[in-house]
Amino acid sequence: MKIRPSRQDISTAFDRCRHTLLRWAHRPVGIRVFHNLSDRAVLSGYLGQPVVEVLAYHEPSAARTRDVDLVESAFQLCNVGDDPEFGEPDQRAIRYRSRGNRSLSIGDIVAVDGRFYACQRIGWRRITAPAQVHERRHGTTPLDHNLRPAPGTDPRSPEAQH
Repeated sequence: MKIRPSRQDISTAFDRCRHTLLRWAHRPVGIRVFHNLSDRAVLSGYLGQPVVEVLAYHEPSAARTRDVDLVESAFQLCNVGDDPEFGEPDQRAIRYRSRGNRSLSIGDIVAVDGRFYACQRIGWRRITAPAQVHERRHGTTPLDHNLRPAPGTDPRSPEAQH
């Protein structure tokens, strides 16, 4: 005997799937920024060296877009986001710089919801999760994990700590 699902069963399954996708589309996107500790990274790029997490924040769901756009946005945030010559300074960038962090460069990494991208001379290359250390160097101040933002908080508010 063959059992065929009814239209109601199919509709219910579709509604559950649609609800899950909509819920996923409305959640904030987690962004994490890592500095490469190798002195040669600027010349050779990312070659599996250990990295230090220096910034973490969430982009609101309205900003959800392609990973490459989010990675480029993080790059801009960490390079000129605190400079008034490039528009309204972003509080996240001001806090990033006030902790003594340098600009992002070749060999550094940005993660978008757990997908990792290494900065190349031109563009980005997807990589596996890198080895991480918690080490301070000149221009690199590790992120205090107690200051990581909670999901759903407004990353642009002055109260958000990252």
